[in-house]
Amino acid sequence: MTTLKCIAVDDEPLALKLVETFIEQTPFLELLSSCDNAVEAMGIIREKQPDLVFLDINMPNLTGMELARLLQEQPGSLPKIVFTTAYNHYAIEGYRVNAVDYLLKPFSYEEFLRAANKVLQIAQEAS
Repeated sequence: MTTLKCIAVDDEPLALKLVETFIEQTPFLELLSSCDNAVEAMGIIREKQPDLVFLDINMPNLTGMELARLLQEQPGSLPKIVFTTAYNHYAIEGYRVNAVDYLLKPFSYEEFLRAANKVLQIAQEAS
């Protein structure tokens, strides 16, 4: 079975913990790291090269959307992005940065799993 290495990025501790818990409950996901800001996440993405990033949008200093744009400018393979946000008005912009899915907080495990399965299907089709 394909295992997707992922990181979780959210500045809200409870939201971050929820994503971590959902990742741990999902057999084909492996949590490499979690971060409470996008600046730290950028370094971890460069270092650990995850397959998938669960990324909050509205964060201080560097937003998730800005991080997604920066990642597109990087050479090499990009991680897939699933945005996790309380704001639906970023959805169209999310697709402009090739996000695989967009989870609107608060989201259920079923919604999380649907998004994770989309990324898994893309990974399996690519290999």
